[in-house]
Amino acid sequence: MKKVIRVGTRGSTLAVKQTELVLKRIKEKNPYIEFEIVKITTKGDKMVDKPVEMLGGKGVFVKEIEKALLRGEIDMAVHSMKDMPYETVPGLLLIPVLERENPQDVLVSRDKVPLKDLRGGAKIATSSLRRKAQITRLAPHVEVIPIRGNIETRIDKMKEQNLDGLILAASGLIRLGLTEIITEYFPTDVMVPAAWQGILAVEFREDFYDVFKTIYPYLYNKKTQIEAEIERKFLKAFGVDCKTPFGVYASYLENGKVNINLFLKKGKEAFKKNLTVNEKDIDRTIDALIKEFGDRI
Repeated sequence: MKKVIRVGTRGSTLAVKQTELVLKRIKEKNPYIEFEIVKITTKGDKMVDKPVEMLGGKGVFVKEIEKALLRGEIDMAVHSMKDMPYETVPGLLLIPVLERENPQDVLVSRDKVPLKDLRGGAKIATSSLRRKAQITRLAPHVEVIPIRGNIETRIDKMKEQNLDGLILAASGLIRLGLTEIITEYFPTDVMVPAAWQGILAVEFREDFYDVFKTIYPYLYNKKTQIEAEIERKFLKAFGVDCKTPFGVYASYLENGKVNINLFLKKGKEAFKKNLTVNEKDIDRTIDALIKEFGDRI
């Protein structure tokens, strides 16, 4: 009897869509593999009345899924990689897959008004401290307020609560086919994305590796792999927690160079760096930035 691979995911429309994207790519190459999607509700999905940083940070969106992996209830899981802590759980492996979707943050404006043209006191909603810190610098005339929930819920809240706009990830709206509601794309050197924004990842137990390596060639993308690893190095080196506004985006260029956008806010001080370096000099660059920021990080 053919084994069905059980694939865990959060239950939101976006999470399921992303899982289907990964499985579709595999099925295109090997139509004989069978999958079962297992929807799992996480703590972050249940507790939408509190900020993520008060619930324990990024892990609130994946812990239940990782427990299901370790218990053998599912064989692998598909995640938005930006939801993942940079330290992996013992016994589990996390691998970035497919082409990275657009990593930019975007403004969804109720009245299609760009950020700079919004009225004074306009209410812009986001769940991210990183986005809040950067919007406050870019548009001090607007009021940034918290919001939780999946994309559809946030759009509904914008209409129901008469909010002026939302800041969201372009990647989620693109995958859901909702690009028509985007008012403004923020360049990555203006609004630095979260590490791994736009990247999907597959997580699995170490004892599933022999199976995964047979399908990994269908999912591998060199550019995604390099960018994810560079951003992981920044996360680990800076060691910031979920309460620190931090963004990093590494764009790998074919000539072996990497464009890096970096944002960090500690207390009232905010730091931003945009630079281009050789891939082989990444570690040296990180060390230099750590020294430059000193005890401010």
